[in-house]
Amino acid sequence: MEAGVFVLYKEINIMLVNAKPFKTHQQQLRVLRDRGLEVKSEAMRSLEQLGYYSIINGYKWLFLQRNSSGKVIKPEHYVSGATFDEIQSLYNFDKALRSILYDALLEYESNLASAISYRFSEKHQEEHAYLAMDNYSRDPRAVSSVVGTISSLSYVIKQKSAKRQDNNAIKHYVNNHGHVPLWVLVNFLTFGDLNFFYQNSESDIKITIAEDFSLKYKRNYHKAIKVSVETIESINHMVNHFRNAVAHGEITYSKFLDKGPSFKQIKKELNISNFDVNSQKGVFELVLSLKLVLGKQTYKQLTNNILKLLKNYENKFSSVEFSAILHDMHFPINYKDLL
Repeated sequence: MEAGVFVLYKEINIMLVNAKPFKTHQQQLRVLRDRGLEVKSEAMRSLEQLGYYSIINGYKWLFLQRNSSGKVIKPEHYVSGATFDEIQSLYNFDKALRSILYDALLEYESNLASAISYRFSEKHQEEHAYLAMDNYSRDPRAVSSVVGTISSLSYVIKQKSAKRQDNNAIKHYVNNHGHVPLWVLVNFLTFGDLNFFYQNSESDIKITIAEDFSLKYKRNYHKAIKVSVETIESINHMVNHFRNAVAHGEITYSKFLDKGPSFKQIKKELNISNFDVNSQKGVFELVLSLKLVLGKQTYKQLTNNILKLLKNYENKFSSVEFSAILHDMHFPINYKDLL
């Protein structure tokens, strides 16, 4: 065997030896108990149905011992009194939270799509106007993004119209009318597509859409405010981030954005003075922001469902304080007053 091949073979063997070996559910439970977690025999069913990674690797962090710097101690060991049931409760809590947020985010997605299609089509009434670069922002810095938006819209039309066994609306309009109106196309776009569409639109269209949401807020709350373009873009950035997490079953309660537009403008428009703005934006900032763009009843249902969820789970944890979960969600002490 040549030297080079031997070295490669040796490295592969080392990698295989170092790889984590398969463990049965019984062995997984034993590992958890060895690390100080209280585990009942019923936990076996949860591992069988949901998997070790989904429950433990996803939600163990709150229950692990940490040093004075807040870093998890190695090797991992659970805090005194921590139980498997608590970890699963956090898993169930997060799953329920995703379901609550999902309905609200879909509602805003639908509202934004309707506003974009109406205002853009109102100004640009020619067929397939949304495929023309001249109908978008003329900012030289936005050229690449505009091209990307047009490419995405074109791809959706091509993909949907080519499906033989799918009698969707896009295929119907292509075959029977030779073009696809924007108010039809928006129903097939991702929120990411809508986000970039708004971001790349001409300034007057963005302003008009922001004014539409301002008027909607005034009708709902009988209070005049000015929802800015900056606010819509900031909300879109947050919604896009959380929409993907919710749709793909990612850990949501502790998710945050450490980059992106500032939250200060949203706070100003909501006239909030007793809430410190964090440089990061989590679930609480998302929920507050949605008040500016959702209907009053939809927002009330969202907040009521969240408050009910918190109440249902506040006594399910004993080894850690429920306030730690609220902290990870960015919920301040006075969250009930703010919502």
